[in-house]
Amino acid sequence: MHYDMKRMGVIIQEARIAHGMTQSALAEKIDVSLRTVIAIETGKRNPTFEVLYKIIRELNIPADLIFRPDDVPGTPEQEQFVQEFRDASEQEQRVA
Repeated sequence: MHYDMKRMGVIIQEARIAHGMTQSALAEKIDVSLRTVIAIETGKRNPTFEVLYKIIRELNIPADLIFRPDDVPGTPEQEQFVQEFRDASEQEQRVA
């Protein structure tokens, strides 16, 4: 299984933005520094299991989005949701 920290960082960043949360607010909620959140979102730092767990819970990220290898596609419904979410306006993403 190939583990892509940049991909994980993008997923976290997109979920944070969809929740209308700043990096500072996320850092405060999960009790880490702003620098840590920035490094995780840019793929420069691998979060500890505890921090990753807090992020997943805080942002309601399905764990399979983080742990699923790139070469294993999701269900057609999951792939459709992801595509529609990416195509949605910022307002629609916040509502979702």
